[in-house]
Amino acid sequence: MVKKIIVLLALGLFAFGGLVYFQPATLRVAAVSAGPDVGGKIAYGRGGAIWLYEGGNQRQLTKGPKDKLDKRDMQPSLSPDGAELVYSRFDEGFSDLYKLQIANPSKTIALTNHRPQVDTGAEGYNTEALWAMQPAWSPDGERIAYTSDVGSEYPGLFSMDTEGNRTRRLESLNHGAQAVEHPSWSPDGSKIAVANYVTGNGIGQIYVLNLALGKWTEITDSKDGAYDPAWSPDGEWIAFTMRHGTAHDVYVVPTDATKWAGDHPTPIQLTTDGASRSPAWSPDGSKLAYLSLKDTSFDLYVGDVKPDSAGQPTLDSVHKLTDKAFIEAQSGLSWGK
Repeated sequence: MVKKIIVLLALGLFAFGGLVYFQPATLRVAAVSAGPDVGGKIAYGRGGAIWLYEGGNQRQLTKGPKDKLDKRDMQPSLSPDGAELVYSRFDEGFSDLYKLQIANPSKTIALTNHRPQVDTGAEGYNTEALWAMQPAWSPDGERIAYTSDVGSEYPGLFSMDTEGNRTRRLESLNHGAQAVEHPSWSPDGSKIAVANYVTGNGIGQIYVLNLALGKWTEITDSKDGAYDPAWSPDGEWIAFTMRHGTAHDVYVVPTDATKWAGDHPTPIQLTTDGASRSPAWSPDGSKLAYLSLKDTSFDLYVGDVKPDSAGQPTLDSVHKLTDKAFIEAQSGLSWGK
């Protein structure tokens, strides 16, 4: 039961008071008109399928589930060149990572195999069923970071090559019971930011791992928790979601410790609606996408990132790109070329 709860935490299913939407996906042949062309591709989960926003249109890439008990595709990550995409497929009691070509999305390749063997029965699900989640493509396109509970009761940080081989576990936070989620690489590939969901005080925070040194640095010290880290393309900022009571908004912090006033950087608030999360930077860093629950549906928004008079980032000229799309906020966003 503990492991199940930790996996739900890692999926973000308890965020926004446990508010999770399920809209069965149907395969669409034609693109759905949505809004302005913001450049590049934005991938997201919707109704248990992977979708793409490109050129002002929405396009469904994977088939999605037939019903609530069928397999669900979530947590997409676009390759640096925008040609490929990796994602998580959740089945009954386990999940695996898959890869597809954007130009030919019907042909998918499994990168992991966590399905229990048929002859092991129920015991196989207890001992063999594992989770692979939250893939994140490295900036050089050579490796994929992800979270998994292989060899542990709680999801930890791993990486593999883009064919699913040369898997290795990265450094543990060593906080005892802990679960990391949503890895995000620094643009030079030397660091990975994560959300650590079970820390010493039970409040999730953003941490950064220096891969060469194996050293973790706590980036946030939020009273009510922080999650959804996203590293800016210039490496100077990490965007994330911070919780204040029941409100959730997008913030950024500088990554240069010389700009911190103390042990942690001071968060700069970008959204103020109290119902926003899942930030994703445009490839050139000039825009920021995020999801917001302003009515009955999580929808996709994009704004221009501009400095104020003090040189601090602000979010300007925000556009709503989808309407009543019921995008799965716990699935996150990925913005690629």
